[in-house]
Amino acid sequence: MLEEIEQALIADDPAFAERNRSMVPGEVNVGIRSVAVFLLGLCVLVGGIALAQVSLWFILLGLVGFFIMFGGGLMAFRSGGTSRGGASKRGQANRKKSSGSSGGLADRMEDSFRRRFD
Repeated sequence: MLEEIEQALIADDPAFAERNRSMVPGEVNVGIRSVAVFLLGLCVLVGGIALAQVSLWFILLGLVGFFIMFGGGLMAFRSGGTSRGGASKRGQANRKKSSGSSGGLADRMEDSFRRRFD
């Protein structure tokens, strides 16, 4: 049944199907900022574990390091991990205005669906 729906979608809008075929689900674009935050968290975690022999309060430092690492991983998944400066943000906003969509996969699918029935 899903294959029939997929074939119908390809027949209705081949350009849309080709755009989505080139996308890899769950793709992570790791940027320098997310890697730096992750490595900082790793250093804090290892430092907290190593210093835990001196005082048990350093275990909290290890926990903080873990949460910093976790934040770095979230940065890689959510924002694509890329650091975007002011100029590129303006360029991205101009591209969004010119394309008429907000850029997300769900938004593009919704726009395509609405154009099909307008």
